[in-house]
Amino acid sequence: MRTNRWLWGPAALALLALFTVSDYALLSTHGAHFGVSKYSVATLGLPALAVIAGVWLTRHWQWLLVAGTAGALVASVESQVHFFSLRPGTSSIIGSLGAAGAVLIIIGVLAVTRDAAMAATVVGVQVLATLFRGMDWLDSTIPPMAVVFALAGLGVLGAALAVHAVRTGKAPRSEPVRRRAAIAGTAAALLPLVLLGAGILLQQALVLPLVRASAGLALLLCTAGLTLALGRGAFLRTVTAGFVLLAVAAPLNFGLYFSASQFSTYAPAAVVGLGAGVLAAQLGRSAVTGAVACAALAAVMGLVVEVTGTHADMTHSTLGSLIIALGVLAVTSAVAAATQALVDLRALPVALGPLLIAFALAFRQLIQPWLAYEKSTTQFPEQYYGSLWVVLLVLAASALLAGLYQPRERHSGSEGRSLPSVESSP
Repeated sequence: MRTNRWLWGPAALALLALFTVSDYALLSTHGAHFGVSKYSVATLGLPALAVIAGVWLTRHWQWLLVAGTAGALVASVESQVHFFSLRPGTSSIIGSLGAAGAVLIIIGVLAVTRDAAMAATVVGVQVLATLFRGMDWLDSTIPPMAVVFALAGLGVLGAALAVHAVRTGKAPRSEPVRRRAAIAGTAAALLPLVLLGAGILLQQALVLPLVRASAGLALLLCTAGLTLALGRGAFLRTVTAGFVLLAVAAPLNFGLYFSASQFSTYAPAAVVGLGAGVLAAQLGRSAVTGAVACAALAAVMGLVVEVTGTHADMTHSTLGSLIIALGVLAVTSAVAAATQALVDLRALPVALGPLLIAFALAFRQLIQPWLAYEKSTTQFPEQYYGSLWVVLLVLAASALLAGLYQPRERHSGSEGRSLPSVESSP
């Protein structure tokens, strides 16, 4: 347990680099983007290669952090200095290098942790980074150059501390993930490339809602099959966490909208939500806390729709803060509740890394045809859009209680060996 406590410093510093490169589309309610250019394979391929390298090299987690923070630093420099402003293709590839770096950071930290609170922090920080950078229709939260460089530099410092910790024996090398999990992670890394191929073949047909939903269903089935290969526990917990991530996406957009895009208003709420989720993980009450947060979020969303009728008023800053805090709390608690079984299966970096995001993307693509969301920078969906997400939040709360309270899977030998976890198991 002392080793786990020592890891918090380097891990927290390394995770700060995510605030400079986080994929802002993580919480978007838009469907998958099927646009194709000559740079598409490169920009999708680098993060895929990072996933593959990460899941096979988890034993060397500290060097994953070094490579990840270095990639984030390079991308951060280009985003601020614009050395390749006249060569947008090169600039885009460097940006994807930052996304690949974020992947390595996430897998690296998850590879060494056996702590539900730290796992919740890893995913929660991704959500915070997404919110702090701004959604695709919020461009007022771009941090100053000095802040970007400071965060990227602190990430590199965290990686250096992790290397020092391993060399001095203060932190151990992690056990590699199971071979089955590494193979599943490798396959998951290729799923975006499969979607790209579908975009090339069906570029015209993808305007049809049924075809878009079919693409989402295919992605969902592929992800489910890969996760089931890890074990029933991995499937139940990863799919539930992915569903929660989908279910809070629209409410978080909604909360930002009602916060009038004011960073000073929604940032403290997001941090409080993350802190509450980590505390729930420490107390071993993650599943219940996540379910309550989803239910409360559904109630707030439903009441807002009934009271306002439309979404034209952008002055409810307190209401927006409440929605954001509950949304971040729901995600972090769901992730923490999934941790114990995934640690036992030695699949935590894969399940809470590429497979979690693949589930969220699949759900989003599947449900996209039901949304009346015009891709405008100012328009918010009509009234029934909120009602649909109320239903999804209620289902997410039920899934947390029903799907995560399952008997733990037992494994013999090193396959089931893990360090003590703070997450309780009924």
